[in-house]
Amino acid sequence: MSTAGAQNRNEMNAEDSGHLELKELYKLLKKEIETPSLQDIEPDTFKRIAAVLGNLKGQGYEGVEAKMRDRMTELLSQAARILIEARQAKIRSGNEPLDYSKLTDEEKYVLDGRRSSEGRVSEVIAATVKGRPKVLESISSRMRSKQIVVRFVRPIEAFVGVDMNKYGPFQQEDVASLPFENARSIIEGGAAVEVHVE
Repeated sequence: MSTAGAQNRNEMNAEDSGHLELKELYKLLKKEIETPSLQDIEPDTFKRIAAVLGNLKGQGYEGVEAKMRDRMTELLSQAARILIEARQAKIRSGNEPLDYSKLTDEEKYVLDGRRSSEGRVSEVIAATVKGRPKVLESISSRMRSKQIVVRFVRPIEAFVGVDMNKYGPFQQEDVASLPFENARSIIEGGAAVEVHVE
């Protein structure tokens, strides 16, 4: 298939399925960067970007068409990353009251996690400065018993966890619930990824 034919087909597929084109993403990004306030974007913007990227990465092109696909994927990925970071910077700045109607569900998810984190910091500070060691002991106890579900991305030998229980050995793609401290070390070492269980 010719390069022009592939481009036309991708543009038509993008229009038919509601996907976001690079040109549209560039306009969104430019407007977001040039204005000081958070812009109103479609609630499914990030899902549409992900759909386009998933579609592009799944295309089995060769030669020049493969290079074009890879470059288009790179440009879309960079633009999406900059858009997300620019919007997050505005959300964090607190320069104006936050209009939740301008946030996507993904941005609300990030904000919820940030607020939860800030609440935990406040809880530790309050318990410490108000002389409440029992509250801090309760926090410590929760962390010592906290488990994280992980999926292994490479094999790992058996080990004794911080709770003195034996874990493993694990093969690639195995899933296990591990003590927080052990799980974080394994994740940060690159042998596993966290599985978020709601």
